[in-house]
Amino acid sequence: MKARLALYIVMLTLGAATLWSQESNVLRHYSLSAGVGSTGVTADVGTMITDYIGLRGGIDYMPKFKYSTSLSLNLINQTQELNIDLTPLRERKVEVQGTLHNSTGHALLDIYPSRDHGFHVTVGAYIARDEDVVDVVSGENEMLKKVADLNARRGQFAAIPISYGQVAAQMGDYNIMPDDNGNACANVKVRKVRPYVGFGFGRAVPRSRLNCQFDLGVQLSGTPRVYNGVNGEEITAEGARGEDGGILRSIDKVKFYPVISVRLAGRLF
Repeated sequence: MKARLALYIVMLTLGAATLWSQESNVLRHYSLSAGVGSTGVTADVGTMITDYIGLRGGIDYMPKFKYSTSLSLNLINQTQELNIDLTPLRERKVEVQGTLHNSTGHALLDIYPSRDHGFHVTVGAYIARDEDVVDVVSGENEMLKKVADLNARRGQFAAIPISYGQVAAQMGDYNIMPDDNGNACANVKVRKVRPYVGFGFGRAVPRSRLNCQFDLGVQLSGTPRVYNGVNGEEITAEGARGEDGGILRSIDKVKFYPVISVRLAGRLF
């Protein structure tokens, strides 16, 4: 699906270019480029609308990056003291694995202040198949089964009043509730269409046969939203500040994604 979406973007770009070229003397030359960067392995087709404006469309394939870490258990909504000691449980760690997947298609417009140089300002958008960018999964965990059982028994016994609260795995500002089988999982989502702004060097269509192109900018992905992977419900921050989780602690603070890429472009005709 991701490759199909990106292919549609390229086809639309080339289709519009072909129709325009039939009515004017522009869009007569095209290029094909391939490279690597923070968006993964990238490939696109480029054309020049005028000497000052270039158009590119293509795909960015990001291999799934996995990150293992541990989360601490957190007691939420505590309103009174108990006569039972949950400290040993709260001091335990939950091993989880985070997976980053960020393949996209892109449509970019390059604006060249000078017709004789390759420096350009770029605007456009990166488009993903869905909103998911990070999945966090613990897998079935015996300790989390006990936590789920404890949470389920709130209010059923005098020793665990319902006003006490629940135990959850803590990821930054978010508390992930385990299911009955001991799974704690979450999905981090951002917008599908991510506006892009940046600058770079190199023309969409090289004047010689080959040239090197460089781009630097940001995708405006919006405020990330965290969802419970078991029931799909959105998780709101409870004000808990996690000391564990590594890069997962700050995932909800990142509202943009940096883009840096180096590509080799070849003129087709």
